[in-house]
Amino acid sequence: MKHLPDISTDWLALSGIITDGARHKIFIAALRLKIFDHLDGSASEEIAARMETHPRNTELLLNALAGMDLIRKKNGEYGHTEQSAAFLDSGSAAYLGDYLLHVNAFYEQAPEALENLVRTGPPPATGDLSDQSVWAESAKRHAAYQYCGEARRIADILGRLPEFPEMRRMLELGGGAGFYTMTIVAGRPDMTGVILEQPAVAEVTKGFVREYGLEDRVEVIAGDYMRDDLQGPYDLIYASATLNFYKHDLDQLFTKVHAALAPGGVFMTHQDGIREERTRPGEHVVGFLFSELMGGDFSIAQGEIAEAMLAAGFQSVRSFTKRSNIGEMDVDIGRKARSKS
Repeated sequence: MKHLPDISTDWLALSGIITDGARHKIFIAALRLKIFDHLDGSASEEIAARMETHPRNTELLLNALAGMDLIRKKNGEYGHTEQSAAFLDSGSAAYLGDYLLHVNAFYEQAPEALENLVRTGPPPATGDLSDQSVWAESAKRHAAYQYCGEARRIADILGRLPEFPEMRRMLELGGGAGFYTMTIVAGRPDMTGVILEQPAVAEVTKGFVREYGLEDRVEVIAGDYMRDDLQGPYDLIYASATLNFYKHDLDQLFTKVHAALAPGGVFMTHQDGIREERTRPGEHVVGFLFSELMGGDFSIAQGEIAEAMLAAGFQSVRSFTKRSNIGEMDVDIGRKARSKS
Protein backbone atom coordinates (compact mmCIF):
# COMPACT_ATOMS: atom_id res chain seq x y z
CA MET A 1 0.00 0.00 0.00
CA LYS A 2 1.33 3.41 -0.96
CA HIS A 3 1.76 6.10 1.66
CA LEU A 4 0.43 9.56 0.97
CA PRO A 5 3.31 11.77 -0.19
CA ASP A 6 4.54 14.16 2.45
CA ILE A 7 5.79 17.04 0.31
CA SER A 8 5.83 20.66 1.39
CA THR A 9 8.38 22.05 -1.09
CA ASP A 10 6.97 24.76 -3.33
CA TRP A 11 6.86 23.85 -7.03
CA LEU A 12 5.50 27.13 -8.40
CA ALA A 13 8.67 27.60 -10.45
CA LEU A 14 7.98 24.36 -12.35
CA SER A 15 4.39 25.35 -13.00
CA GLY A 16 5.64 28.75 -14.11
CA ILE A 17 7.71 27.20 -16.89
CA ILE A 18 4.51 25.83 -18.41
CA THR A 19 2.47 29.00 -17.94
CA ASP A 20 5.33 31.07 -19.36
CA GLY A 21 4.83 29.10 -22.57
CA ALA A 22 1.23 30.30 -22.67
CA ARG A 23 2.30 33.88 -21.94
CA HIS A 24 4.79 33.66 -24.77
CA LYS A 25 2.15 32.55 -27.26
CA ILE A 26 -0.27 35.26 -26.13
CA PHE A 27 2.40 37.94 -26.53
CA ILE A 28 3.45 36.80 -30.00
CA ALA A 29 -0.17 36.63 -31.18
CA ALA A 30 -0.73 40.16 -29.88
CA LEU A 31 2.34 41.45 -31.72
CA ARG A 32 1.23 39.81 -34.96
CA LEU A 33 -2.23 41.32 -34.58
CA LYS A 34 -0.67 44.74 -33.83
CA ILE A 35 -3.20 45.09 -31.05
CA PHE A 36 -0.85 47.48 -29.23
CA ASP A 37 -1.50 50.07 -31.96
CA HIS A 38 -5.09 50.45 -30.74
CA LEU A 39 -4.69 51.15 -27.02
CA ASP A 40 -6.12 54.68 -26.93
CA GLY A 41 -8.55 54.27 -24.05
CA SER A 42 -11.21 52.54 -26.13
CA ALA A 43 -13.49 49.69 -25.08
CA SER A 44 -12.84 46.24 -26.48
CA GLU A 45 -15.79 46.49 -28.89
CA GLU A 46 -14.29 49.58 -30.55
CA ILE A 47 -10.86 47.99 -30.74
CA ALA A 48 -12.29 44.83 -32.30
CA ALA A 49 -14.24 46.92 -34.84
CA ARG A 50 -11.09 48.77 -35.92
CA MET A 51 -9.08 45.55 -36.09
CA GLU A 52 -11.93 43.63 -37.77
CA THR A 53 -11.57 40.84 -35.22
CA HIS A 54 -13.99 38.76 -33.17
CA PRO A 55 -15.36 41.03 -30.37
CA ARG A 56 -15.45 38.55 -27.47
CA ASN A 57 -12.13 36.93 -28.28
CA THR A 58 -10.51 40.34 -28.72
CA GLU A 59 -11.69 41.26 -25.22
CA LEU A 60 -10.35 37.99 -23.82
CA LEU A 61 -6.93 38.63 -25.38
CA LEU A 62 -6.88 42.20 -24.06
CA ASN A 63 -7.75 40.96 -20.58
CA ALA A 64 -4.92 38.43 -20.71
CA LEU A 65 -2.47 41.14 -21.77
CA ALA A 66 -3.66 43.26 -18.84
CA GLY A 67 -3.24 40.23 -16.58
CA MET A 68 0.35 40.02 -17.80
CA ASP A 69 0.80 43.74 -16.93
CA LEU A 70 1.63 44.49 -20.55
CA ILE A 71 -1.30 46.89 -20.90
CA ARG A 72 -3.76 48.52 -18.48
CA LYS A 73 -7.53 48.25 -18.16
CA LYS A 74 -9.68 50.71 -16.25
CA ASN A 75 -13.47 51.14 -16.35
CA GLY A 76 -13.66 48.79 -19.32
CA GLU A 77 -11.19 50.82 -21.38
CA TYR A 78 -7.76 49.68 -22.51
CA GLY A 79 -4.64 51.81 -22.56
CA HIS A 80 -0.87 51.63 -22.66
CA THR A 81 1.59 51.07 -19.89
CA GLU A 82 4.76 53.13 -20.12
CA GLN A 83 6.56 50.10 -21.55
CA SER A 84 3.97 49.17 -24.17
CA ALA A 85 3.70 52.78 -25.36
CA ALA A 86 7.45 53.03 -25.81
CA PHE A 87 8.22 49.64 -27.32
CA LEU A 88 5.09 47.88 -28.65
CA ASP A 89 3.14 50.59 -30.50
CA SER A 90 4.43 50.58 -34.08
CA GLY A 91 4.11 54.36 -34.17
CA SER A 92 6.78 54.76 -31.50
CA ALA A 93 10.35 55.71 -32.47
CA ALA A 94 11.51 52.92 -30.14
CA TYR A 95 9.22 50.22 -31.58
CA LEU A 96 10.57 46.74 -30.81
CA GLY A 97 7.79 44.57 -32.25
CA ASP A 98 9.51 43.58 -35.49
CA TYR A 99 12.76 42.83 -33.63
CA LEU A 100 10.95 40.64 -31.10
CA LEU A 101 9.10 38.74 -33.83
CA HIS A 102 12.35 38.21 -35.71
CA VAL A 103 14.06 36.83 -32.59
CA ASN A 104 11.03 34.68 -31.81
CA ALA A 105 11.17 33.04 -35.26
CA PHE A 106 14.72 31.92 -34.50
CA TYR A 107 13.99 30.50 -31.05
CA GLU A 108 10.52 29.06 -31.63
CA GLN A 109 11.31 25.37 -31.94
CA ALA A 110 8.93 22.49 -31.31
CA PRO A 111 9.74 20.37 -28.23
CA GLU A 112 9.78 17.33 -30.51
CA ALA A 113 12.61 18.87 -32.56
CA LEU A 114 14.70 19.48 -29.44
CA GLU A 115 13.97 15.99 -28.17
CA ASN A 116 15.07 14.46 -31.47
CA LEU A 117 18.32 16.45 -31.52
CA VAL A 118 19.17 15.22 -28.03
CA ARG A 119 18.38 11.63 -29.02
CA THR A 120 20.17 11.52 -32.38
CA GLY A 121 22.63 14.42 -32.41
CA PRO A 122 23.02 17.27 -34.91
CA PRO A 123 22.08 16.77 -38.57
CA PRO A 124 24.61 17.17 -41.41
CA ALA A 125 25.62 20.82 -41.79
CA THR A 126 23.47 22.59 -44.37
CA GLY A 127 23.42 26.23 -43.24
CA ASP A 128 25.36 28.86 -45.18
CA LEU A 129 26.64 31.56 -42.85
CA SER A 130 28.14 33.36 -45.86
CA ASP A 131 24.69 34.30 -47.20
CA GLN A 132 24.95 38.05 -46.71
CA SER A 133 21.28 38.70 -47.40
CA VAL A 134 20.49 36.89 -44.14
CA TRP A 135 22.87 39.12 -42.19
CA ALA A 136 21.58 42.27 -43.88
CA GLU A 137 18.02 41.43 -42.89
CA SER A 138 19.19 40.58 -39.36
CA ALA A 139 20.93 43.97 -39.09
CA LYS A 140 17.68 45.75 -39.98
CA ARG A 141 15.67 43.77 -37.45
CA HIS A 142 18.28 44.10 -34.70
CA ALA A 143 18.62 47.86 -35.07
CA ALA A 144 15.97 48.28 -32.39
CA TYR A 145 18.07 46.30 -29.89
CA GLN A 146 20.89 48.80 -30.35
CA TYR A 147 18.96 52.05 -30.28
CA CYS A 148 16.51 51.07 -27.52
CA GLY A 149 18.91 51.79 -24.69
CA GLU A 150 21.92 49.56 -25.33
CA ALA A 151 23.87 52.09 -27.42
CA ARG A 152 23.35 54.77 -24.77
CA ARG A 153 24.55 52.43 -22.00
CA ILE A 154 27.75 51.66 -23.91
CA ALA A 155 28.32 55.37 -24.63
CA ASP A 156 27.92 56.09 -20.91
CA ILE A 157 30.52 53.44 -19.99
CA LEU A 158 32.97 54.88 -22.51
CA GLY A 159 32.27 58.40 -21.31
CA ARG A 160 33.54 57.46 -17.84
CA LEU A 161 36.91 56.20 -19.11
CA PRO A 162 39.82 58.56 -18.34
CA GLU A 163 40.98 58.24 -21.95
CA PHE A 164 37.64 59.27 -23.45
CA PRO A 165 38.20 63.06 -23.58
CA GLU A 166 41.32 62.47 -25.71
CA MET A 167 39.64 60.11 -28.18
CA ARG A 168 39.18 61.51 -31.67
CA ARG A 169 38.76 58.51 -33.98
CA MET A 170 37.10 55.14 -33.42
CA LEU A 171 36.54 51.90 -35.34
CA GLU A 172 33.66 49.50 -34.76
CA LEU A 173 34.07 45.88 -35.86
CA GLY A 174 30.88 44.42 -37.33
CA GLY A 175 28.66 47.31 -36.25
CA GLY A 176 25.38 46.06 -37.71
CA ALA A 177 22.93 48.96 -37.84
CA GLY A 178 25.64 51.29 -36.52
CA PHE A 179 23.90 52.84 -33.52
CA TYR A 180 26.78 52.21 -31.12
CA THR A 181 29.19 54.31 -33.18
CA MET A 182 26.54 56.89 -34.05
CA THR A 183 25.59 57.36 -30.40
CA ILE A 184 29.21 57.64 -29.25
CA VAL A 185 30.17 60.07 -32.01
CA ALA A 186 26.98 62.15 -31.75
CA GLY A 187 27.90 63.04 -28.18
CA ARG A 188 31.36 64.26 -29.20
CA PRO A 189 31.47 66.89 -31.98
CA ASP A 190 35.26 66.45 -32.23
CA MET A 191 35.08 62.68 -32.81
CA THR A 192 34.67 60.60 -35.99
CA GLY A 193 33.96 56.93 -36.47
CA VAL A 194 34.47 54.09 -38.93
CA ILE A 195 32.23 51.02 -39.09
CA LEU A 196 33.63 47.92 -40.82
CA GLU A 197 30.92 45.50 -41.96
CA GLN A 198 30.44 42.87 -44.64
CA PRO A 199 29.18 44.38 -47.92
CA ALA A 200 25.44 43.62 -47.76
CA VAL A 201 25.20 44.73 -44.13
CA ALA A 202 27.29 47.83 -44.84
CA GLU A 203 24.57 49.07 -47.19
CA VAL A 204 22.04 48.75 -44.36
CA THR A 205 24.41 50.60 -42.03
CA LYS A 206 24.89 53.42 -44.53
CA GLY A 207 21.13 53.83 -44.72
CA PHE A 208 20.84 54.36 -40.98
CA VAL A 209 23.82 56.74 -40.95
CA ARG A 210 22.18 58.83 -43.69
CA GLU A 211 18.83 58.74 -41.89
CA TYR A 212 20.40 60.28 -38.80
CA GLY A 213 22.49 62.82 -40.72
CA LEU A 214 25.92 61.60 -39.62
CA GLU A 215 27.51 60.88 -43.03
CA ASP A 216 30.16 63.55 -42.48
CA ARG A 217 31.35 61.97 -39.23
CA VAL A 218 30.66 58.23 -39.55
CA GLU A 219 32.22 56.30 -42.44
CA VAL A 220 30.99 52.81 -43.34
CA ILE A 221 33.48 50.48 -45.03
CA ALA A 222 32.54 47.16 -46.62
CA GLY A 223 34.90 44.36 -45.66
CA ASP A 224 35.78 41.55 -43.27
CA TYR A 225 37.56 42.62 -40.10
CA MET A 226 39.16 39.19 -39.76
CA ARG A 227 40.75 39.21 -43.21
CA ASP A 228 41.16 42.89 -44.08
CA ASP A 229 43.67 45.46 -42.88
CA LEU A 230 42.13 47.55 -40.11
CA GLN A 231 44.16 50.63 -41.12
CA GLY A 232 44.35 53.05 -38.20
CA PRO A 233 45.54 54.46 -35.98
CA TYR A 234 42.40 54.62 -33.82
CA ASP A 235 41.97 55.85 -30.28
CA LEU A 236 39.11 53.40 -29.71
CA ILE A 237 38.15 50.09 -31.28
CA TYR A 238 34.82 48.60 -30.24
CA ALA A 239 33.10 45.26 -30.89
CA SER A 240 29.68 44.14 -29.64
CA ALA A 241 28.34 40.57 -29.85
CA THR A 242 30.26 39.86 -33.05
CA LEU A 243 33.27 37.86 -31.85
CA ASN A 244 31.36 34.56 -31.55
CA PHE A 245 32.08 33.71 -35.17
CA TYR A 246 35.84 34.10 -34.67
CA LYS A 247 36.11 32.69 -31.16
CA HIS A 248 38.91 30.34 -32.23
CA ASP A 249 40.90 33.18 -33.84
CA LEU A 250 40.84 35.76 -31.07
CA ASP A 251 44.64 35.85 -30.66
CA GLN A 252 45.12 36.60 -34.36
CA LEU A 253 42.34 39.20 -34.44
CA PHE A 254 43.39 40.95 -31.25
CA THR A 255 46.97 41.22 -32.49
CA LYS A 256 45.59 43.14 -35.51
CA VAL A 257 43.46 45.29 -33.23
CA HIS A 258 46.45 46.09 -31.01
CA ALA A 259 48.48 47.15 -34.04
CA ALA A 260 45.65 49.38 -35.33
CA LEU A 261 45.35 51.30 -32.05
CA ALA A 262 47.27 54.47 -31.34
CA PRO A 263 49.56 54.41 -28.29
CA GLY A 264 47.35 54.62 -25.22
CA GLY A 265 44.35 53.45 -27.26
CA VAL A 266 41.46 51.38 -25.91
CA PHE A 267 39.83 48.20 -27.20
CA MET A 268 36.41 47.53 -25.70
CA THR A 269 34.22 44.48 -26.27
CA HIS A 270 30.63 43.77 -25.23
CA GLN A 271 30.02 40.04 -25.36
CA ASP A 272 28.32 37.07 -23.72
CA GLY A 273 30.52 35.45 -21.08
CA ILE A 274 29.49 31.88 -20.27
CA ARG A 275 30.50 30.79 -16.76
CA GLU A 276 29.79 28.37 -13.88
CA GLU A 277 30.45 25.20 -15.87
CA ARG A 278 28.51 26.51 -18.88
CA THR A 279 25.27 27.02 -16.91
CA ARG A 280 25.20 30.83 -16.52
CA PRO A 281 24.01 33.35 -17.54
CA GLY A 282 20.83 31.32 -17.98
CA GLU A 283 19.49 33.62 -20.72
CA HIS A 284 22.45 32.90 -22.98
CA VAL A 285 22.75 29.19 -22.16
CA VAL A 286 19.09 28.77 -23.10
CA GLY A 287 19.35 31.15 -26.05
CA PHE A 288 22.31 29.32 -27.58
CA LEU A 289 20.85 25.84 -26.97
CA PHE A 290 19.13 25.18 -30.29
CA SER A 291 22.08 26.45 -32.36
CA GLU A 292 24.47 24.33 -30.34
CA LEU A 293 22.24 21.25 -30.57
CA MET A 294 22.42 21.76 -34.35
CA GLY A 295 26.21 21.57 -34.13
CA GLY A 296 27.08 25.25 -33.68
CA ASP A 297 29.76 26.46 -31.29
CA PHE A 298 29.31 30.17 -30.72
CA SER A 299 29.36 30.86 -26.96
CA ILE A 300 32.45 32.50 -25.45
CA ALA A 301 33.58 31.57 -21.95
CA GLN A 302 34.04 34.34 -19.42
CA GLY A 303 37.70 35.33 -19.30
CA GLU A 304 38.57 34.17 -22.82
CA ILE A 305 38.52 37.68 -24.26
CA ALA A 306 40.62 39.17 -21.46
CA GLU A 307 43.21 36.40 -21.80
CA ALA A 308 43.41 36.91 -25.56
CA MET A 309 43.83 40.67 -25.11
CA LEU A 310 46.76 40.17 -22.76
CA ALA A 311 48.31 37.59 -25.09
CA ALA A 312 48.05 40.10 -27.96
CA GLY A 313 50.11 42.67 -26.07
CA PHE A 314 47.60 44.84 -24.26
CA GLN A 315 49.16 46.39 -21.17
CA SER A 316 46.12 45.85 -18.97
CA VAL A 317 42.54 44.60 -19.13
CA ARG A 318 39.56 45.56 -16.99
CA SER A 319 36.53 43.26 -17.06
CA PHE A 320 33.05 43.47 -15.54
CA THR A 321 29.55 42.13 -16.10
CA LYS A 322 26.58 44.39 -16.84
CA ARG A 323 22.88 43.86 -17.33
CA SER A 324 21.46 44.35 -20.80
CA ASN A 325 18.03 43.96 -22.33
CA ILE A 326 18.91 40.40 -23.34
CA GLY A 327 20.60 39.38 -20.09
CA GLU A 328 24.05 39.67 -18.55
CA MET A 329 26.88 40.71 -20.87
CA ASP A 330 30.60 41.01 -20.20
CA VAL A 331 32.54 44.17 -20.92
CA ASP A 332 36.31 43.82 -21.44
CA ILE A 333 38.44 46.95 -21.79
CA GLY A 334 42.00 46.45 -23.03
CA ARG A 335 44.51 49.28 -22.89
CA LYS A 336 47.51 49.64 -25.18
CA ALA A 337 50.64 51.05 -23.61
CA ARG A 338 51.51 54.66 -24.30
CA SER A 339 54.76 55.56 -26.08
CA LYS A 340 57.80 55.46 -23.81
CA SER A 341 59.10 58.78 -25.08
